[in-house]
Amino acid sequence: MSWKELVAAAYERRVGLSAYGHFATPDIHFDKKKEKGRPFAYHTYGTAIVEVTVDCLRGVYEIDSVKIVHDLGRPLNLEIDLGQVEGGLAQGLGWMTVEDLQYNAEGRLLSSALATYKVPDVYFMPDDIRVEFLEHADEPIGPFGNKAVGEPPLMYGIGVWFAIRDAIRAFRPDVDIPYSSPMTPERLLMTLYPQTMTPASAVEVGSSGEIVKG
Repeated sequence: MSWKELVAAAYERRVGLSAYGHFATPDIHFDKKKEKGRPFAYHTYGTAIVEVTVDCLRGVYEIDSVKIVHDLGRPLNLEIDLGQVEGGLAQGLGWMTVEDLQYNAEGRLLSSALATYKVPDVYFMPDDIRVEFLEHADEPIGPFGNKAVGEPPLMYGIGVWFAIRDAIRAFRPDVDIPYSSPMTPERLLMTLYPQTMTPASAVEVGSSGEIVKG
């Protein structure tokens, strides 16, 4: 009997083929009054290299590549784990670059729709994403030596801010770059040219592309 026939036969006989399991992490405890205990069974480690290209005349940038080494113990399903890491990376890159929350004086959220709040999409992501999982790193506490993937890969996206900062410094070593996240193209341009940037209503762009005060 082929696999397809077996599944069809089980379906016709109303035999469930799904399995569920739960893992209770052992030896977790924490005393909030004493601020002592063991709140985590293990830690997840990793590192990432982020490369960007910045257009220092227009303030726009491209994320060229991200290379990641991630520790998740013994992978249970490489495709799913890879999707989790890449998804977390997408969240982190958007968090540090384009997802800009804006409020008015009354505290009302102005960036409440996709027309005003930008999220990373497939065109925003770098074409070159390489993910390697740390080998021979079984976690003795985790099920089958595995560590949960979850949200830790989001932190790799922080590297994009520093990659943009380093590109700015390569172009203008004298410029002051205060930490401000997200580093939108508008903020990048104002960082590069703080003396020439004025409100949008008072700016004209000359025929050659230079910024002219109105």
